[in-house]
Amino acid sequence: MPMITLNLSRPLDAETRLAVVRAVTDLTAEVLGKKRELTALALGHVEHWSVGAEPVGGALTAFHLEVRVTAGTNTKPEKANYIAAVWQSLDELVGPLHPASYIVVSDLPADSWGYAGETQEVRHVRSRLVV
Repeated sequence: MPMITLNLSRPLDAETRLAVVRAVTDLTAEVLGKKRELTALALGHVEHWSVGAEPVGGALTAFHLEVRVTAGTNTKPEKANYIAAVWQSLDELVGPLHPASYIVVSDLPADSWGYAGETQEVRHVRSRLVV
């Protein structure tokens, strides 16, 4: 799993939206090593986006992407490579990008989140007990 939230300063047509979802999901699997089948992504458009108290508009697209992962499951180089790869991909798909766009990899403790009603910590402990 991770959970990804991506908000953009402009709406996307259906074809571009699908390309963005696939690209971000693929990079999350390839670069961060996450299971594609457990990767969830929520994509939204923020109607009123500003940077420096000025509206973002015109030719630039601003965005904020947050991917939540279990703490300790990715190295600093993996996170840096992910941020660079996602930036490049989004620039190709929806750019040019506003420089004040952000990608955040949030490391959450395994006991603080999970899916299907179980924390990541419970899954980890169970996997250690099964022989």
